[in-house]
Amino acid sequence: DTDAGKSLHLIILNKERNFSLEKLHTDNKLILLVNNGIHPGEPDGIDASMIYTRELLSNADAKNKLDDIILAIIPFYNVGGAINRNCCSRANQNGPESYGFRGNSRNLDLNRDFIKCDSKNTQSFNQLFTSLDPDIYLETHVTNGADYPYTMTYLVSQPDKLGKHLGATVRDELSPLLFDIMKKKQDEMIPYVNVHGGSPEHGFSAFYDSPRYSTGYTALHHSIGMLTETHMLKPFDKRVESTKRFLESLLDASTQLKDHIIAAREEQLKTDRTLSEMHIDWELDSSLAEELVFKGYQAYKDTSSVTGQPQLYYNKDSIWTKPIPYYNAMKPKKTISVPSYYCVPKAWSEVIDRLTWNGVKMKPLEHDTTMDVVAYEILETQTPKNPYEGHYIHRNTSVEKQYWLHTILGGTHYLIDTDQDKKRFILETLEPEAPDSYFNWNFFDEVLMQKEWFSSYIFDREAEKLLESDSSLARTFEEMKAKDSIFANDAFSQLYFLYRNSDHYERNKHNIYPILRIE
Repeated sequence: DTDAGKSLHLIILNKERNFSLEKLHTDNKLILLVNNGIHPGEPDGIDASMIYTRELLSNADAKNKLDDIILAIIPFYNVGGAINRNCCSRANQNGPESYGFRGNSRNLDLNRDFIKCDSKNTQSFNQLFTSLDPDIYLETHVTNGADYPYTMTYLVSQPDKLGKHLGATVRDELSPLLFDIMKKKQDEMIPYVNVHGGSPEHGFSAFYDSPRYSTGYTALHHSIGMLTETHMLKPFDKRVESTKRFLESLLDASTQLKDHIIAAREEQLKTDRTLSEMHIDWELDSSLAEELVFKGYQAYKDTSSVTGQPQLYYNKDSIWTKPIPYYNAMKPKKTISVPSYYCVPKAWSEVIDRLTWNGVKMKPLEHDTTMDVVAYEILETQTPKNPYEGHYIHRNTSVEKQYWLHTILGGTHYLIDTDQDKKRFILETLEPEAPDSYFNWNFFDEVLMQKEWFSSYIFDREAEKLLESDSSLARTFEEMKAKDSIFANDAFSQLYFLYRNSDHYERNKHNIYPILRIE
């Protein structure tokens, strides 16, 4: 289903004629899923996939490429955006004459929706991806940004984030082989040029693909994610041809490395299940750079006749070739201990749905149970004033652990054992400090609002008794007034401080993250 009310279609090419999503892996083949039209204004992969599909079905030699590969294709993912056709919304793009719009029927960018799943498209995709469990996922795009001679640029799930085994397979085997095959086809490509508003001549860094993006999302499932990004200023037909060559090259490379890729996935899965600590956030390692031989157009600045200000331009008659630094290493920014279980209240059904769609196993806690748990108190989070993809997404969230002996009523919670294949997905969505956690995507904002308050004229006398009975609190209270003149002259702030330190304050609700850890 999709937000447009039209169905999402899937093409499966399998020589064994086995088309059951749950049983495809029994054929001992590598499964490749290609997704087109996530941004319908970038249609290169749609045409390239359909041309290549016809070739695979009609050409006997081409069919042999499917001996070891099952190819699954979503012809058009953003159905609503495809229906909303226009001529001109892609201001920087060279053709075709008409195309779809970036936003879907709800004006959502589906390439920011893989974790939060606001759209029916993504809800369908999450369930499809879980059932299909592809070894490799490819998404086709057209890029914006700097100008350069290459038609094809390419992005892959960041190898450090993929883990030791799967990351090494991508970095040392799959990526070099793809580049080599494309070069032999006279279609030299380059890593995705992550430069906007400038020129790549001084180097550039890899894109940080958090799980809101497809290549970050697929990494949570130990699947290799890829994007093709053809250059927007190249003619449409040339971009389609280049995308088709990439599809051909990817099938060839996948065939050669089939056993290595499948084994690396299995080994990475086994390794991750043994980890007592896992990384949930990353940052660029600016101390590590590889040398990348790059061909670029000469960039220069001139005065704009429109604005009268300096403007960047490119001279396409002047091409330079030189080594530039390419920063493609990430280092852990936040590491978390792995609990034995998470305890998720049934009240948070939207979160439970998303965990279920992604294959997370959970079981209901059927009987009243008293146990030691860890609850997070939300200490601080930064929230922007403007919405991002329908959310006021939190950033830089910090928490503090609280240790409770807690009784959970039977039938009110689900218990999630972290010793399962979806362990990484569980941690990066349920740990609130992870950048694309469900907390940061506002699924738990209700706990950030205090529900019970007080009337000053009533609580004032109780506050007096509280200070008389608690000398430590009284001492802290006096020190705060002495150090902070604003606090000393604000009667409500003083009473609120005392209220928060009284038995009246809702300690187990306000700013308490409702998903409990059992360590």
